[in-house]
Order: sequence, then C-alpha cells, then structure tokens
Amino acid sequence: MKPVSVTQVNEYIAGKLRSDLNLKDLPVEGEVSGVSESRGHIYFSLKDNESIMRCAVWASNRRKMNVKLIENGKKIIAVGDISPYAKGGSYSFSIRYVEAYGEGALMAEFNRIKTLLQNEGLFDSKYKKPLPKFPKTVGVVTSSTGAAIEDIKKIITSKNTYTNIIIFPTVVQGAAAPASICENIRLANELNSDGEREIDVLIVGRGGGSAEDLAAFNDEQVAREIFASVIPVISAVGHESDFSISDFVADVRAETPTAAADMAVADTFDLTDDIARYRSLLSDAMRRKVEIQRQQLSGIAALAYSNMTAKLQLSKMTVEKAILSLNENNPRNILRKGYAAVLDNEGHVISDINSINTGEEYDILLRNGIFKAKAGPKERRPE
Repeated sequence: MKPVSVTQVNEYIAGKLRSDLNLKDLPVEGEVSGVSESRGHIYFSLKDNESIMRCAVWASNRRKMNVKLIENGKKIIAVGDISPYAKGGSYSFSIRYVEAYGEGALMAEFNRIKTLLQNEGLFDSKYKKPLPKFPKTVGVVTSSTGAAIEDIKKIITSKNTYTNIIIFPTVVQGAAAPASICENIRLANELNSDGEREIDVLIVGRGGGSAEDLAAFNDEQVAREIFASVIPVISAVGHESDFSISDFVADVRAETPTAAADMAVADTFDLTDDIARYRSLLSDAMRRKVEIQRQQLSGIAALAYSNMTAKLQLSKMTVEKAILSLNENNPRNILRKGYAAVLDNEGHVISDINSINTGEEYDILLRNGIFKAKAGPKERRPE
C-alpha cells in the first residue's frame, strides 16, 4: 500500500468534518472551563464527566450573544459548527449562540405564551394607556428588600418632591412569585376603586437575574393581570437586554427599574426652573408692552393736543373774523360815518324808496339821536 502524507490525512479528515451536516448548527451542552480572551476572541472548553471539547467565540459573533454566560463553572448550551484545523490535526467548536442550561424549556414556554397573547391582541398598541404627566402617587409592585426598590425610590425622590410612593411588597422570584405579582396588581386597582388612594401609575418589575429568576414575569396570568389593570403599568424587568412577556403587554416597557422610575415622574426641579424662567419672560414681555403702550398713548396725547390747539386757533380766527364782520356791519358804526336810517312808524328801517309815502312823517336815525321829517317829492335813482 502506498503511504500518504500527514497533510493528506488531516485534509481528508477536515473535509469529512466540513461536509457532515450533522456537525452544522449543533447544540452542545456542557460546563465552561478555561476561559481566555485574545484580540476580541473568546477561547474556552466545554466538558462533561468524561470528555472535553475546545471552543471559540470569534469577535465577529460575540456582539450577537450574551457572552456573560461564558463563565468558568457555568453550564451552558452552545450552538455552532465543528471547525477543523487541518495543519494542526485538530478541531474546535465555533460558537454562534449560547444560553444558560435549562433555558431551552423556558424559551419554548416563553414563545408559546407570547404567540398566544399576541394572537389574542393583548400586545396591540390601541390598548396602551398613556402615562400621566404629573402623577400624585406611584405604586411599585416589586420586592421590598431588593436593589430595584431602592433605585426606584432614589430616582423618584431626587426628581420629584410632590409624588407619593406606595410599595406593594411582592415575591418576584420562584414558584410563589406569579401569584404574588397578580395579587398586588389587583390590590393596587382595588385601592383606586374603593377611593382610599388614587394611584396614577404602577411600576411592575424587578432587578436583573438569570432566565429562571425572571420567569415569573413571563407567566401568562401575570400578563393577563397587567393587561386588565385600569392603572397604567410600566414593566421594568431585569436589564436592558432582558425582555419578558410583561414588557409586551404593559402600557410602557422600561429597560430597567431605574429607567421606569425616571419615566414615571416629572422633574419638579426642572419645572420650578421653567416656571421661574417663564415668569421672568412674562414680566419682561409685560414691561415691554406697557412701555410700548405708554409711548403710543404719549404719541396719541401729543397728536390730540396738537389737533385741539389747531382747532382752537382756527376757532379763535373764526371768532375774530366774525367780530370784525359784526363791527363793520354794526348800524351804529355806519351811522358814525355820517349815514342816517329812515324808520317807519313801527320802527322798521326803510331801504326802498317805494316804501316812502310823500307827505308822511318818518323818524330819521342819526349817530347820536333821532328826529322826524316829512317826505317831499320822491326821485328814484338807479341802484
């Protein structure tokens, strides 16, 4: 038999491995061991009780997965391809996706409930209630001892000095959690209906954790209770990368409990500054308006005074002209010039020769007296 080279053997085996479809998209479960990083790549091993397998997460893939799960001693499920290295006569497992061990069943249940509720319309935007701009009271359904409630209280009190906080101590992890969450959501709504307190917005959630820790917020009954809430609900479960069924059915999803507290209340300190600024702007605007109106009134008064002065001057000239005309046409002034007036027996002035009867007596009015005269022959003269 003709011998073959090492390279030929390795390349043959590598070709077999690459062409085997059973080694593509292969899910493998095991315990993480020997984690190291180099140039953005992550190297480690997956092991069980009897064997060990070298693994790699390339830098181009690490942004697409939760690499925090790759931790020494942690059991995971990894999905990837067998990648042979012909020159070294070895192979490694090239990983594209990881999840915590046991999440397979959780994810299947998550998808089942999500599809069910989505088909029923519980995620539709038309059912989303708006958050109040200035809530008087914020209800919080979460653990009374965890970091989440402390973060929520800290954010609300640092932003707002008027909003009250009502905490509904809740079991948020484990078998008892779904019932506890549902009970407190109902209690918050019953308080409103009884008129004891008015809760304007409800934060439902908890801090981060594993998929098992957050499982209560994927419960179908919890989702239905959130949907039925008359009070607007902010879902605040885990970290930014965590999504739960409660996020989809709530009126608003917050990335974290801290973010929920931030969006639940207005910043009254900013509002106070805004009010002071608007008050100053309004005061300035009123002063400017008053000054403009004062100038306008001053102009109107000056114009009115000018018009009145002109009218008075015109009236004065008219009066003086009338006085002059009266003086010129005053009969006594005319008589002073040597003229006389002929009066009939009734004292009326006779200005027409035809009104004189020959032989009759008439009063002749002079400047300083009157005498009688008898009319002689008449002689008409052209006017």
